[in-house]
Amino acid sequence: MSLLIPTVAQGLLWALMALGVYVTFRVLDIADLTVEGSFPLGAATAASMMVAGFGPLAALLGACVAGMLAGIITGILHTKMKIPALLAGILTMIALYSVNLRIMGKANLS
Repeated sequence: MSLLIPTVAQGLLWALMALGVYVTFRVLDIADLTVEGSFPLGAATAASMMVAGFGPLAALLGACVAGMLAGIITGILHTKMKIPALLAGILTMIALYSVNLRIMGKANLS
């Protein structure tokens, strides 16, 4: 039982990410992989804000804003720089791993 609850919780989180990829692919007809980088970005932002003393709602708002900024960067890469949508999403996703480490200041926050 102690393994079941964390497994289901993690599965639900991965399901949300899969829905993000699926919706962008079906609705917009582009495979946007920014979602794979923006979910950890939101988590890193929320964790850093809560460690700094912000409340959970402010941390959630900060995480949403960070995710929006990631999407804006992908959009700019695709529309202004004429980079194909899939490549723009992959570039943003890869760049966000370094950004996450910079936001948290170290590899992991408890």
